[in-house]
Amino acid sequence: MTSASDPLRVYQRFEGLAVVLRTTGEIDMSTAPLLADELTQAITAATAPAPVVADLSDVTFLSSAGLAVLLDAREKCTRAGCPLRLVATGRPVLRSLEVAGLLELLDVYPTVTDAVTP
Repeated sequence: MTSASDPLRVYQRFEGLAVVLRTTGEIDMSTAPLLADELTQAITAATAPAPVVADLSDVTFLSSAGLAVLLDAREKCTRAGCPLRLVATGRPVLRSLEVAGLLELLDVYPTVTDAVTP
C-alpha cells in the first residue's frame, strides 16, 4: 500500500560488472510495474555472467505482485546468463519470501558486497 510518504524508488549503479538496483519504499500492485521495468533494464545492461543484484534492504512492504516480478526477473536473468541475487535484511521482505516458499528458490544475501562477490 504505497502512500505519499513511502513511494517506490529504484536507483541503478554498477559495482564492477554487477548491476545493482537499490530499491526503497513499498512494492505493491501499483508499484510492481516500475520495479519490473527497472529490472528489465538492469538485465539488458548486465554483462553475463555478472549478477543483477536487487537490493531490497530498504523495502518496507513486498506484495504478491512484487514476488511475481522477482520470479519473472529470475527467469529473464537465467535466459540472459546473469544470476539474479537479492539483498534482503528486513522482516517485511524476508517474511514475504518465506511465506511464499521462495527463500529456497531465490538467491538471498545479507549485503550487497556478499551479493556481488563471485
